[in-house]
Amino acid sequence: MFNRKIFWGIIALAIISASCSRNAEYIKYSGPTQGTMFNITYHSNVNYNKEIDSLLDNFCRSLSNYDSTSLISRINRNETDSLDALTEEFFRVSKEVWENTGGTFDVSVAPIVNAWGFGWVRHEKHIPDSIEINSLLQHVGLGKIDIANGKIIKQDPDVQIITNAIAQGMSVDYVSDFFKSKGITDFLVEIGGEIYCSGKNAKGENWKIGVDKPIEGSGYEYRENQIVIQLSDMAVNTSGNYRKFLEEGEKKYGHSINPLTGYPAENEMISATVVYPDCIRADAYATAFMVMGSEKAMQIVESIDGMEAYFIIHDGEETKTVESSGFRKYE
Repeated sequence: MFNRKIFWGIIALAIISASCSRNAEYIKYSGPTQGTMFNITYHSNVNYNKEIDSLLDNFCRSLSNYDSTSLISRINRNETDSLDALTEEFFRVSKEVWENTGGTFDVSVAPIVNAWGFGWVRHEKHIPDSIEINSLLQHVGLGKIDIANGKIIKQDPDVQIITNAIAQGMSVDYVSDFFKSKGITDFLVEIGGEIYCSGKNAKGENWKIGVDKPIEGSGYEYRENQIVIQLSDMAVNTSGNYRKFLEEGEKKYGHSINPLTGYPAENEMISATVVYPDCIRADAYATAFMVMGSEKAMQIVESIDGMEAYFIIHDGEETKTVESSGFRKYE
């Protein structure tokens, strides 16, 4: 039997759905955060820019080394041992990647990064001598930290944590999770070059992401593409040594510090691009790969489900590229 109430109810829902679809647009929002810039695009009939600002402010209050009042800053000064949800996740993933990379990713390398002038402690960059490096290495190692019952347990009170090798990728996931919770399926979140893409762009296509050509000294605003890849529901991160480095005479020291030696990594790697389902791990592994070199790094890439990578390397006097077995599907 024909039911008028159900019929008109369906028509009303269809009208509401069509109206919402017509009102939805791709909203672009940019601004400063974490000492860099964010660029976010999302398809929605609701403007969430204020909520994005609030999310990024909340993230910095937990994990910004550059905010002296943040939770991670107070943990570094041993003023508290309590963790919130963000710092607990930060330590959990950091320790996971530390174990999987044989210690070449280590967020406790903060004292040495600061000594080289690549951290949050502002001073003139200088070349630390072996005595200083060896002294600081005594306080490096995530094995000196345990997490239990929402608290951090430091076996060595002088252990300090640097967040910038993973925090921007983590903040990308943080904003992306917010969009997903609102039912938004088409968006791109980019913070300081770390990116997560979901769904489709305004043309109904996968998002197109440029992998930077390694141009020495190039800044955030001046970039050229080495290649362009197409992504949907994936994160991508590129780490490289061609923008931040320290010079002494003709010698250049990149900012990728090897936590096992205390010195900048010296290998064939120029840049490492990692594609993975979440940005926090894409960020962390790209950092580790710059330290360990292309051969060991590619072995790890091929062992992790869902991970692909694209390396730009020195090969004698030439610059070459190395791809993982499944990377080509993104080109």
